[in-house]
Amino acid sequence: MSRYHTFLTVILLSIFVVSTAHSDAETDQELYKSSKFAIGIGAAIVKFDTKLKFTDKTRSTFDSIFIDPEGNLDLPETSSVTTFYGAWNINPRHSIGFSYFSVNRESIVLNIDETLEDVRIEGDAKITDATNFYRLSYGYTLFNDYRSKIKLHAGVYGLDLKYVFEAEGQITREGVTTSGSINEEAKVFAPLPLIGLDLWYSFTPGWGINTRVALVAGSYEDVSASVLQTSLNAQYRFTDHIGLIFGLAYFDADVVIEDNIDKKEIAYGYNGGFIGMHLMF
Repeated sequence: MSRYHTFLTVILLSIFVVSTAHSDAETDQELYKSSKFAIGIGAAIVKFDTKLKFTDKTRSTFDSIFIDPEGNLDLPETSSVTTFYGAWNINPRHSIGFSYFSVNRESIVLNIDETLEDVRIEGDAKITDATNFYRLSYGYTLFNDYRSKIKLHAGVYGLDLKYVFEAEGQITREGVTTSGSINEEAKVFAPLPLIGLDLWYSFTPGWGINTRVALVAGSYEDVSASVLQTSLNAQYRFTDHIGLIFGLAYFDADVVIEDNIDKKEIAYGYNGGFIGMHLMF
């Protein structure tokens, strides 16, 4: 499913949920009162789909190395993503939220014989993915009653990419084979502008559903990127201070790092389920 179809599906579902919420009535509004602070930790089991392309602009032929990490380098396709998150509801209108999630994957392939676009490698290869993503945003409540809420978010999204590809053995370029090594890195940190919507509806004082959509687009120094991140989850309050969250997550990022020497193109995506616990006070 493309990012645009996913975005439209989430928005339509969210509008339906919130409009349904507004037509319902409840006398005891205190049962649905929000907490002032929340902080939590979660884990997602997701399926990755990433592509990397490294282009050397100093060569007359502009030769490129194209890598499908999960396809031809055996980087784990399914892995876990650790997430930390929190929120401060300053008042019914204003809030501040943050989140952080990290990925840690590695693959070592022995006796590889692969043609990666313009380069053939016969030998050993290693690829690592130690990527982190940071989010800090301000939220303004557009609509709020005791059971439903629509909140607009704006803030900063930090892309901390750490992809490293290493190979050694027989390297063939333009029909010429030599013994040598390759070391390609996509390492960069870029703070980019973020805007999003957060929609919430409480079915009961204990159960609720939340939909979140975040869009990131912009450039910073040599980096330009666009990101779509969506989630649809259910939340349950065990007590006034302990809650459970579980649901589905979707992430899709396109990043280009380019200077006068080389160009690096990264397509980074995943989707899957997640679960987390948080404290409220």
